[in-house]
Amino acid sequence: MTTTIENYRLTTVHIPLETPFVTALRRVDAAVAVRLELFDEGGLCGVGEAPPTVAITGESLEDIRSALQKVLLPELLHKLLTMEEAQRLLHGACSGHTSAKACLEIALHNLFAQKTGIPLWRYLGAGKLSDVVTAVTVSLGTPDTMAKQARNFWRRGLDILKVKVGGGDGEDLRRILAVREAVPDAKILVDANQAWNEEGALRIIDAIAPLGIELVEQPLRADDLSGMRRLTARSPVPILADESAFTLEQVKEVIETEAARMVNVKLMKCGGIAKAKEILVWCDENGVTCMMGSMLETPASIEAAMQLVMAYPQTIRYADLDSPLLYRELPKDCSIAASGNRLYLEEQR
Repeated sequence: MTTTIENYRLTTVHIPLETPFVTALRRVDAAVAVRLELFDEGGLCGVGEAPPTVAITGESLEDIRSALQKVLLPELLHKLLTMEEAQRLLHGACSGHTSAKACLEIALHNLFAQKTGIPLWRYLGAGKLSDVVTAVTVSLGTPDTMAKQARNFWRRGLDILKVKVGGGDGEDLRRILAVREAVPDAKILVDANQAWNEEGALRIIDAIAPLGIELVEQPLRADDLSGMRRLTARSPVPILADESAFTLEQVKEVIETEAARMVNVKLMKCGGIAKAKEILVWCDENGVTCMMGSMLETPASIEAAMQLVMAYPQTIRYADLDSPLLYRELPKDCSIAASGNRLYLEEQR
C-alpha cells in the first residue's frame, strides 16, 4: 500500500481542564497540542496531535511546529511512499524531536489505516475493539486537597488513582496516607516524577508498602540508574521507570541492569506508534510489564495510545490515558467516550 502526501495543515488544539494538572515538574490549566492534518492524493486526511512538554521531551509548541514544517514534512511531501518508507524517512531526518515525530507518525498511521479500509486498532494488530481502563491523576497539592480530589474521583467511579508527589516540602508521605485514608478501596499508583533522593525514597516506600500500593513510578532522577537499581533491589513496592526510558535501547538498559521492574511507554517519549511497538514487542518477549502512558494530551494522540493498548493486552498491564477524564468537557468532535475509568471509542457506542 502506497500513498502520496500532497498537502498538510497545522493548527493548535486548546482544551480547558476542569482543575489544574500539577506534578513535581509542571502545572497546566489546559490540554494544548499541535494538530497535524495530512492530505493524500485522493483527499483522505490523517490526523496527529502532540502536546508541548518542555520539562520532559524539551519541546515547546513552536519547537514541534518548526520540526514538522522545516525538517520532517519536507522529507515526505510529494513522494510515493509505503508506510515503512515514510517511517524510515521521518525517523532518519533528525535526532530528538520525539513529540513532533509522534505527531506525524500518528497522522501517517491514521492515513494508511483509512487507505487500507480498516480501523486503526485492527491496522495495529488488535484482535478486537475493547474498552481501556485508565488510571486518573490526583494532582500534586496539600494532603487535604489531594484527599478531597481522590474522594471526588471515587464518587465518579474512578477507582484507579495515580497520586502525584514530589512537593519537596517533606509532605509526600502524608499526601499518600491522606489519599489512601480517603479512598481505602482504590487502586493507587504513586508517581514522584524524579523528585526523591534514594534514602528518602526508600523511607517513604517502606512506610507505604502495607497500604497495598501498586507501584512507584520514577522515584529518582532519570539519569540515576545506579540509584534506581539499588532502590529496586530493596523496595517492597515495584518500581516503574518513566523518564529513564525513552527509547528501546534505554528500556533494555533499565530492565537488564534491574534499575526498574516495569517501564512506562509513551508515544511522545519514544517518537510514535512504530517505536512504541518495538518497545512493546521486546517487553513481551522478555516478560516485562508495561504501562501505556501519556502526557497531558488531546484526543488524537490518546486515541492512538488506546488502540495500542488493545493490540498489546498481554504486555500492557496499566494505562495512564486520563486526559479525557480531566477535560472540562469533551470536544464535540472527540471520538472518545468515558464511563467511570473506562474509555471507549466512538465505534463502541
